[in-house]
Amino acid sequence: MGAVLLSPLYLLLHLYLAIRILSWFSAIGGPMSKTWGSILFLIPFVLVTVSPLLGAFTHGRLKRVTKQISNYWLGILLYLALFLLLSDLVRMLFCLATQRPFFLFAWNSESTDTFSRTATVVGDAIVFTATALLSIYGIVHARQVKKVTYSVKIPKSCELFISKSEHTETISAQKPGADTVCVRKTQHNAKLKIALVADLHLGYSVGLPQIRKIADVIREMEPDLIVFAGDIFDNEFAAIKQPEECARILASLKSTYGSFACWGNHDVEELIFAGFTFHSKETKVFGSPQMNQFLEASGIRILEDETLLIDNAFYLTGRLDASCQKSGKASVRRIRQRQSKSRISSSAHTQEESFAYPQPDDSNFCRSASSKPVTGRKTPAELTAGLDPEKPHIVIDHQPSELPELAAAGADLVLSGHTHDGQLFPASLTTRIGWKNSRGKLCIGNMTSIVTSGAGVWGPAMRVGTNNEVVELFVSFSEKA
Repeated sequence: MGAVLLSPLYLLLHLYLAIRILSWFSAIGGPMSKTWGSILFLIPFVLVTVSPLLGAFTHGRLKRVTKQISNYWLGILLYLALFLLLSDLVRMLFCLATQRPFFLFAWNSESTDTFSRTATVVGDAIVFTATALLSIYGIVHARQVKKVTYSVKIPKSCELFISKSEHTETISAQKPGADTVCVRKTQHNAKLKIALVADLHLGYSVGLPQIRKIADVIREMEPDLIVFAGDIFDNEFAAIKQPEECARILASLKSTYGSFACWGNHDVEELIFAGFTFHSKETKVFGSPQMNQFLEASGIRILEDETLLIDNAFYLTGRLDASCQKSGKASVRRIRQRQSKSRISSSAHTQEESFAYPQPDDSNFCRSASSKPVTGRKTPAELTAGLDPEKPHIVIDHQPSELPELAAAGADLVLSGHTHDGQLFPASLTTRIGWKNSRGKLCIGNMTSIVTSGAGVWGPAMRVGTNNEVVELFVSFSEKA
């Protein structure tokens, strides 16, 4: 509904922009001031204006092309409108200070002095140039992925298993018919290295090239645990080009404990118009069959308000997204396809090595700490009920919307995304007002919240003033004082 309500404003803004640009062409003269020049400008301008509508309601190649144009144009439009507004404000203040008549369009300057007319033409030229340069920067910058590092200390004891590169000893013998042998050694309060990724938004703006960059960053980390904190998809699975290759790259990532994820608010097949979601009256379904199959092939295990006990050392919980919580009743239906060991093994150590860790489905490696299935999003208190309070508890929650409640319930570390850190300046300023932790590290009592700005983009296919990032998180443990 948001897109429908904003449509009149969107159209009026484009009408203003068209008149403003045509007036500038008229003022500077030349071919573009002629009728045929105006027509040459208006044809692509109209197509760009209606590209969000075409992207939402067309199919096939036309849908892909118009959707990509729309995603670029929305970012350009933001800065074009912002710079023109600032230009108008400066012009108004100048006219008031010099007692000159104020005029909005360049063609009105013919009745004014030469200085005002020249200043108007030059001012609009600066606006258009600044918009072009900033948009190009934002588009290029959105394709970069940086690594951000944080350190967290959890005041609880944790016995972790050291990796193959450390001194090892056999702690269990291979059972008849078993596929792997556990060759590890317990280390008291060893550090846990987590790779945190959120907001991939795989679709029209984010695809295989971005996945490769993200995977390269994760490989350099050599993490113990890989976490995907929601919004893996951008509402339309069909928008992903080469999904098999994307899944293969994600499946090739190695870690001690494997890859886990929770759903985000965009991991739902829904109609998108200009970045807005059209909610259907039907029950919201997180994870379409294709999305589940993609995650299965990627070796990523989805946790839906489920808690796992990893190696009897720490708890890992994945929450349902906050968007499925309504009036205390279930508003979400989940499609589950249990992932096979062969798929999940691709994100852990391979069997070609001298030893291999048990897979996440193996009861000796990680087991469910939740005994009952749920139909709706649990409260933080319900998530922690029955868990050993002496063991560290890590929670994956896409939206960092219940941080105080999770801290009160006994969670030690909450990993989130969703905010994009605003993605585009000056929107980044508003997220810091609306969220208790919009990006970075925040301590609430003994709990630490880590929020990443995300590794992909939503809506406008650009980033200005923020970064695509993968978080490298060093978690240490200690006894309570």
